[in-house]
Amino acid sequence: MNDPLVLSQICIMLQQEKSSSYKCSDYLSRTQDIGPSHREALCKWGYQTIAACQGVSKSTAVVAFGYFDRFLSSNTPAAIRALDDVTECQLAFVTCLVIALKIHSGFNVETVFVSNVITKNSYDAEEIDDMELDILHSLGWKLNGPTPHDFIDYFLEVMPGVDGTCLDLAKQLSKALVEAAVMRYTTVLHYPSEVAFASLFYALHHVDVLLMNNLSFLHMILGLDFRHHKMRLLFESMISSALDVSHDLDSNRTGTFCNPQEGEASSYA
Repeated sequence: MNDPLVLSQICIMLQQEKSSSYKCSDYLSRTQDIGPSHREALCKWGYQTIAACQGVSKSTAVVAFGYFDRFLSSNTPAAIRALDDVTECQLAFVTCLVIALKIHSGFNVETVFVSNVITKNSYDAEEIDDMELDILHSLGWKLNGPTPHDFIDYFLEVMPGVDGTCLDLAKQLSKALVEAAVMRYTTVLHYPSEVAFASLFYALHHVDVLLMNNLSFLHMILGLDFRHHKMRLLFESMISSALDVSHDLDSNRTGTFCNPQEGEASSYA
């Protein structure tokens, strides 16, 4: 199971996520206008939007959340404006979702459609186009960094004793946990590999508690210190996520987009 090529790829991904281009900062500490609840509401709306796109998985939304967090961490003039203005912040989130649909899912997303249908004219096409360029420049056009989903796939390839039905179930559960966990701001300061490991920990505990012994191999590769306060907080967040894994995200395929100018919610199909 320990394919040298897979192990090499994991090492490359670990180096990549720790580079300055992909690291996130505690950006909400720099603003009094945006809070964790704002981000969580946007993430829920993002999942609902993705659910309305036929053939698109939640992994695309996870990619979009990553773009959004990296953008707001970049401290560029556009990011600073977004942190100081809920309207700009919401525009940035919508645009990150559009970029993810283009890059990750190969969608041809027309800006006019985004303006008229998705945002119900809360933003015009020119505002969305301008924000897209601002975000791309802020991210240094680096759009293919590793995600927790990527790490889960590779981790399960090198873990001994996990195959067949157990493999499929562990992958499904761990990715569902990730999708719930990344809505919480507490995960922003964790590397994708750490979020993936924590989700696998709880997924394997549910699938077969004996398989958790196989995590020691990944633990050694990642060099995680479970005694560290940061890791304890991540595991606490994962426990909370396990209680509400996508419960209210799949129940309704119609979402709402809040118009910040009017303080009202507009529905979309």
